[in-house]
Amino acid sequence: MNRLFSRKKVKQWQTDVLVIGSGLAGIRAAMEARRAGASVLAVSRAPMGKANNSAISKGHFAVSGGEFYPGDSAEQHLNDIIAGGGRINDPGLVSVMVDNLKDEAGFLKDCGVSLITRDDGSLQYSKPPGHTYPRVLATTRSSGVDLLDPLVGRARETGVLMEQGVTVLFLVSDGEGVCGVRGFTRSGEPVLIEAAAVVLATGGAGGLYLHTNNAPGSVGLGLAMALSAGLPLVDMEFVQFYPTYLRMPGRPRVMIFYEILVAVAGAVLRNRYGQDIRELYGMKEMSGLTRDRLSRAIASEIRAGRGVGPDGEAVVLDLSTMARPEKYRRLLPKAVPQDALQLHVAPVAHFTMGGVAVKPGGETEIPGLWAIGEVAGGIHGANRIGGNALAECLALGRVAGAAAAEYSLRAGQRRPCRQETEPPFDAGAGAGDLSPLEETLRRTMSSRAAILRDAGGLEEALAVINSLGDKISGKKSIAALKLGMMLDVARAVCLSALMRRESRGSHFRLDYPGERDDYLGNFQVKKVEEEMEVTFVPRR
Repeated sequence: MNRLFSRKKVKQWQTDVLVIGSGLAGIRAAMEARRAGASVLAVSRAPMGKANNSAISKGHFAVSGGEFYPGDSAEQHLNDIIAGGGRINDPGLVSVMVDNLKDEAGFLKDCGVSLITRDDGSLQYSKPPGHTYPRVLATTRSSGVDLLDPLVGRARETGVLMEQGVTVLFLVSDGEGVCGVRGFTRSGEPVLIEAAAVVLATGGAGGLYLHTNNAPGSVGLGLAMALSAGLPLVDMEFVQFYPTYLRMPGRPRVMIFYEILVAVAGAVLRNRYGQDIRELYGMKEMSGLTRDRLSRAIASEIRAGRGVGPDGEAVVLDLSTMARPEKYRRLLPKAVPQDALQLHVAPVAHFTMGGVAVKPGGETEIPGLWAIGEVAGGIHGANRIGGNALAECLALGRVAGAAAAEYSLRAGQRRPCRQETEPPFDAGAGAGDLSPLEETLRRTMSSRAAILRDAGGLEEALAVINSLGDKISGKKSIAALKLGMMLDVARAVCLSALMRRESRGSHFRLDYPGERDDYLGNFQVKKVEEEMEVTFVPRR
């Protein structure tokens, strides 16, 4: 594995289980590991439970089983996930997820999380596109913060130690397995954390794109750490875009919840000529109004010159057609005027389906290392259906936290990470100089490797990525290190997309518009001696 060393005094911690990230997956894992008797340290770049994708989510999560809704079952939930994912999901992972969701609603309520209920006090379920039955719950204010705040408080009460302002950049191995991590504090102080087990819960990589609704810093550093450690990434070509994000001059860019406004309340998406986009693309049935299909339709209208707005890169969300506007307008963000009838919306990068290749319990190929949440791949396949991101965090967080604790306690005494020295990285040098290069990367990914792709555009993107790599070659700043990690993840996305010569789920190739059975499988990307190797693994 890579190691980051410094001659400066190193700040050190030791723990049985280290959790990297304080989103829902990380906090759930930390709580379960602590419950199992391990000492647990959770570290986060941002304040605990804040500024991550779980915190800025709508607080919606799926559960499954007949006791939640008549006729539903964990098996049906699994079938919906695999159908929505283009049949290339890892069924073992999906099975672990749906089988471990049954008790999570009760667990959250016990921790003080308030969920939306009906008038009779029973839980209220919704049915986003892709689900056969209503099975999605939400916090009372439809806010991820309402999930995380109680859990972070309960985790502290149970003895989980927490350190914020810590950016982890390298996994450290002693040759037998993971023994800890290295990184920096916000002030640039080097950090070494020794741990018998490490849970990677660092989130996705939507920040590689110019327009995203991801939390700041969601640029795939955990994915890059895994690559540098020799781990394969899977399904990196699949990046989900959320179809309807407000895009109007002078207005904040906020999510417009189309799953209810369009699919239930009757709002209509129109191109610049007033045509109903759902009708044009054969999506009148609610079950077919999934994020991948709707984003593709909107992007196609914009590409054809039928968009609206100053740059022509949006479509109209017509609210005047809603049957009961007084009931549904409350779902609009506060940034939207309550009397507005015509909103301009466009897709934004939302969720990274791909990630670290893991076994059904979240274990990686490296002993003592787990990956969960958006940094892990395999559960969602080619497209994630609504409500399953936080569901994955809850279920796999629970499973991985317990397994990591068991592993650490079985391992006994922690193996110390060997300390060496080399010329130090300068935490502040070059940060401002590299911001234009990051901007170039994001613009390139948005124009060449977003919703609509082709071989020429992907090859152009790879050429830009390589040229940006040449520009930072030899630089020793933290900023250069992070940009290099972003380039690695962007390269993995583009190479995987170039190799998949078909269209499936969120991956649409203009030059290969059909789905092909000979691509019923997964592409894995691995870093071998600084080069990326891409391998196709058929789905059996």
